[in-house]
Amino acid sequence: MRSFFSLIIWILSLVTVQAQDSFEKALRTHVQELTSDALNGRKAGTKGETDAAQYISRAFTQNGLELLYPKGFQDFSFIDETSKDTLYSQNVVAVIPGYDPKLREEYIVIGAHYDSQGTYTMRVNGKDSVCIYPGADANASGVAALIELAAAAQGRFFMYKRSLLFVAFGAGEQGSMGAWYFVNRAFPASSIRMMINLDRLGRSSSENGPMAFCGQPHYELEHLLTRLTNSPFLPDVQVYGTDYFSSDHQAFLDQNIPVCLFTTGLHSHHQSLRDTPDQLDYKAMDAFCQYLSLVISEVANDSGDLFREMQNVDVSGTDPVYAYTDVDKPPAFLNSDLRSFMDRWVYKYLKYPLEAIKQGIMGRVMVSFVIEKDGEVTHVGVTRSVHPLLDEEALRVIGASPKWKAGEKNGEKVRVQVTIPVFFELERTR
Repeated sequence: MRSFFSLIIWILSLVTVQAQDSFEKALRTHVQELTSDALNGRKAGTKGETDAAQYISRAFTQNGLELLYPKGFQDFSFIDETSKDTLYSQNVVAVIPGYDPKLREEYIVIGAHYDSQGTYTMRVNGKDSVCIYPGADANASGVAALIELAAAAQGRFFMYKRSLLFVAFGAGEQGSMGAWYFVNRAFPASSIRMMINLDRLGRSSSENGPMAFCGQPHYELEHLLTRLTNSPFLPDVQVYGTDYFSSDHQAFLDQNIPVCLFTTGLHSHHQSLRDTPDQLDYKAMDAFCQYLSLVISEVANDSGDLFREMQNVDVSGTDPVYAYTDVDKPPAFLNSDLRSFMDRWVYKYLKYPLEAIKQGIMGRVMVSFVIEKDGEVTHVGVTRSVHPLLDEEALRVIGASPKWKAGEKNGEKVRVQVTIPVFFELERTR
């Protein structure tokens, strides 16, 4: 019955996305407002940034969203690296409470920073001329999408098990200070299940199409995003288990919160005076928003597979254990690296359990192990489980590993802990 209800929710979500009125006109309006000369480039800590925050707050309110703070503003301060002055900024936060009695205390954060580069004074014919950085793609495009996705979500608020937080971050160009303040000071990170970052969504092209970057390998999330991009009427989104450029999602990733950066990438007009509203592809942005709207629905209603926490493995011993990235010379398998271990040992000898195949069980098992000073592999354990059948097979293969060449730190052999993903995948037949 529960799976049937989940299927109904998914179908309703897809139908809603397909029936959704075009975002295109509203996206264009938001970008034009945020890039107007009156905002002077929205530099962090300036009146222009504050005016942009007020515009976003009004847009949230007009679309019926509940603001989490008075007028939606979450105030914070930061030190300007150039002037060393204390400047003030604000995040704008709107919330859509989830309907599930248990899951409503878990939050999905959808965010985009709204500040830009401000102004630049150049001398022309002996006179100073003030030039304004419009910041259309960076990041009025992300904020425009944020506003419209929030409005669309509010229109079907009854469909989300988890609560949604739509956050426009201030001081994003100042080391993502707004995002850092939000997740480290203003909101309990333990209740945030995922962060979706919208940054530079407007310059889709044959070279740079819609992309999703998960920050680090995340089988379940990558699988979900790839499955959705194959849905009817949605754009082809390239999914990566890596990071791309520095942005607001990294403050959440540092807190071990799953993240995904959605973008159409960097370009030659990036953070230049030519980053103007007329350069954006609003039709492609509309299609990207349709995809993102479905992503938000899927994540908010996920059964929990996306958010399973990593388990610790006991690595106790007489000597300390170092992480693979913290040693001067990492351990070597057959005089090569981890990729060689995966290709020449793990996937060469891994056997997909027949019972798991019959049941259609697949997924990514995360396995941790220690390479001792003598090269022995010990303390093999599952840090993220999929199913006992798959867990046991992953442990069997890695536990049978031949000796490695030990890692070194400061010229001495040391114990090194390694964590790797072991993928079990089945081809689906129609």
